[in-house]
Amino acid sequence: MAPDRVTRPLAGALAVVGVAVLLHLDVPRVTAGPAGPRLGSSPPVRPAKGPCVLRADRLVLRGARFRGVVSVRTGAGTVRALKFTVRSLDAVNLDLTAGRGRAAMRLRARPATTSTLKGQGAGGVATLYVRKLTGRVTGLGGSPLPADRTVSVTPDAVPRWLAHPAARTRTITLAGATASQLTQFGGRLSIKGPRLRTTARGPHRA
Repeated sequence: MAPDRVTRPLAGALAVVGVAVLLHLDVPRVTAGPAGPRLGSSPPVRPAKGPCVLRADRLVLRGARFRGVVSVRTGAGTVRALKFTVRSLDAVNLDLTAGRGRAAMRLRARPATTSTLKGQGAGGVATLYVRKLTGRVTGLGGSPLPADRTVSVTPDAVPRWLAHPAARTRTITLAGATASQLTQFGGRLSIKGPRLRTTARGPHRA
């Protein structure tokens, strides 16, 4: 299977303040059969430069579709991730951290603002790869909400409402959301009043 190539995850976000963080990952396409999504073959290794965690008081994935669980090989070994495509993503009170320790960078939007990631290209979509997605489900594009609205979605724990083959493209809304080890490709992120802080240099305002 030919792999999808993820070359600039969240670079758009940090480029707003003059910093590019690249988690070089190659991710294979996913096939879905009667039993649900299946893992594709492992792609070539490209070392990741560090984890990326997105937090938001409210996260809205518009035109979202779950594409299954994919296998990703990095310099740290093979990992599994959730794959989504979205037309756009809104994050209220965005808080984005990339890296670890003194190399970590934290990017925050101005309080009470909404940051927006919009898909680009012919398809007008952005692709997201996530190791873990948590939050409280408050909207499923008009579909009934799950009985247990507090979710912790991982490659080993995908809820039926998300993984069902008949699930269509829709808007998914989460309150108190955290997307761990998030990688993004094919979109442009707009942030209002971005503030960058690094462990080594202290706070800076863009």
